[in-house]
Amino acid sequence: MKLKEEYNDLVKSVKTNAKASGNKINNEDIAKRLGLTRTYFSGLLGGSVAVKEKHIEDFKAHFSKELSTDIKPADAGDPLNRERAIMKTLLHRFAKLEAKITDRPIGDILDELEEDIIVNLKDLNKIDNNTKV
Repeated sequence: MKLKEEYNDLVKSVKTNAKASGNKINNEDIAKRLGLTRTYFSGLLGGSVAVKEKHIEDFKAHFSKELSTDIKPADAGDPLNRERAIMKTLLHRFAKLEAKITDRPIGDILDELEEDIIVNLKDLNKIDNNTKV
């Protein structure tokens, strides 16, 4: 594998693992952590700066934890799974009931519920981010 492709794969892995754990990391965050400017880091990704073995070694050293993290399914005994299962069951029961009452497809109702959940989640995150301690 070419060094540039390997470097891009490493970056993609870190971003994927961050997203899977509920976090978000962007190129600027990665560049800061590596001690690089965002422009230089973008050059490494885009090809205007030649990727060398040293770049890959540095990346692996700075992101060893994120790269070694295997994404595993939640433990069956995890107490949060019960709450999630309850919420999912309640959402589906509600959708079935609304579908029956309104004579609409359950898929449409579940899609609307998902949209509402996303809107409310964004709203809660906005409130949390604006809260001063």
